[in-house]
Amino acid sequence: MVVATRHAGELLPAYEAVVIGTGYGGSVAASRLARMGLRTAVLEQGRHWRAGDFPTTLRGRRRQMRLTGRAPRIGDPAGLYYLSVGKGLTVFGASGVGGGSLINAGVALRPDTTLLRRAGWPQAVLSDGLLAEGLARGEAMLGVAQVPAPERFGKYAAMRLLATAAGRPAGLSRMTIAHSPGPTVTGILQYACRCCGDCWSGCNLGAKGTTAVSYIADAVDHGASLFAQSRAHSIARREDGWEVVVEDLEDRGTRHAIRAPVVVLAAGTMGTNEILFRARRDGLALSDRLGERFSANGDDLVFAGDMPDPVHGVAIGYPSQAPRGAPAVGPHSMALIDLGDDDGPLWLHDGTMLTAMATLAPLKELLRFNLPRAFALLRSGIFGEALRHTQVLYIVSHDDAGGKLRFENDRLWVDWPGYSTSPLRLRAERKVKAVIEAAGATFHSNPFAMTAFGGNRVIAHPLGGAGMADTVDTGVTSPDGLVFDPTKGPTGVHDGLYVLDGAAIPSSVGVSPLLTITGLAERAMMLAARRIGRPLDVEASLGRPLRDAAM
Repeated sequence: MVVATRHAGELLPAYEAVVIGTGYGGSVAASRLARMGLRTAVLEQGRHWRAGDFPTTLRGRRRQMRLTGRAPRIGDPAGLYYLSVGKGLTVFGASGVGGGSLINAGVALRPDTTLLRRAGWPQAVLSDGLLAEGLARGEAMLGVAQVPAPERFGKYAAMRLLATAAGRPAGLSRMTIAHSPGPTVTGILQYACRCCGDCWSGCNLGAKGTTAVSYIADAVDHGASLFAQSRAHSIARREDGWEVVVEDLEDRGTRHAIRAPVVVLAAGTMGTNEILFRARRDGLALSDRLGERFSANGDDLVFAGDMPDPVHGVAIGYPSQAPRGAPAVGPHSMALIDLGDDDGPLWLHDGTMLTAMATLAPLKELLRFNLPRAFALLRSGIFGEALRHTQVLYIVSHDDAGGKLRFENDRLWVDWPGYSTSPLRLRAERKVKAVIEAAGATFHSNPFAMTAFGGNRVIAHPLGGAGMADTVDTGVTSPDGLVFDPTKGPTGVHDGLYVLDGAAIPSSVGVSPLLTITGLAERAMMLAARRIGRPLDVEASLGRPLRDAAM
């Protein structure tokens, strides 16, 4: 990919807009503000990762991992992966140009607005038609499609067997993965997916439709300046707009102050909330609801062992790390089963097992004193018979957004010790366990929730903390994405300060949230264009010369 990045030392003193973060919300804002003609700076804490650069070994991935939250701060602050350790939950995420899109499964599903209405979302968001338009724009920009000929893969056959046991059909996920070579809407050439299964550790082929090759590329094409390894430390209100203090992670200890009348917070749910908590500590008036209504989007991870037929669910990577002749695995999450009922949504997705996860499988069995199983796993290896019949399953369902974010000693962490025992999570686990056993397989609960691994459930869809609402008494962010200012009354806002990522989502959404975040950011930018009186033309400019995504 040839999207140009700059060094933090090249930052100008002032811009017309500053966007913090390059995930789904930040990338939309960067593209749309640049298309409005605003001189825009885009800040990203992580590095600029190109296809072929993502780590493929356990050692390489460990070097790119950092710990935050309640844990000691260990690791490279610009590293690709992070674990934010809290009480009851640990959040897994990514830093890099593209944010979470670099390491997710790319599942892009539209939310059920009936569920959002029941969860108390602002009526304006659900009724003005702009969210639907934003979702459609997101699908077009991200290149959403289904995997062709899924019957090629053992994982799909396993999902069909589970669906039959549940009395439900097996559907196909719509994903941001290219299955034929060609240009993105921004003219970057994507290669066809090789079905290696490594979607969630970084696509080394360049087949994934990340925000880097879509919205961020579009932002740079329209004049935005992209600064990697540039972490936004704090924001403050000044007479002439907003001041953002930026840490230069390539030149440790160096900070730069820049100003702009428009600032978009989209540093990921954890990063955005941390910046807001720091701003409130330093005197910015914000809602008392900051940090409340944190949701894990009903996330969980389970395994179906002893499946009757081979699943081939261990990711082989690109280039392949598997023995010669090993079958293709397929994309990380190609299929889904709708197990929802009157108690709420419940989606079951297939997954792949990274080689690092497969390597830990014998240790998990040893910790459970299942010695025969542990020795069988050690003997057969990660691509051997013992794991060949194991299917990774991801649960995306519903929770009550009962978590809280704590900010203490300049550290942000999730406080939700009751998540594992909450009735909604247990209901989802029971239903999935029944399906797995009805299919003749063996249910294995989330291994990362074991006491030996820290006891926390690891989630990948953190939402909330700065949720949307109609008034400052019930939320942090207005329906238009602007941050409430309690000194201006119930609906008053801070001029030019936006939250446009998962932090603004006030509940679980019942599906993987990437498209919801994208659609909300698109909606906010449509309204922003009207507010400042700037035209916003989002027609895809096809026909330009192709640029190589692998460069």
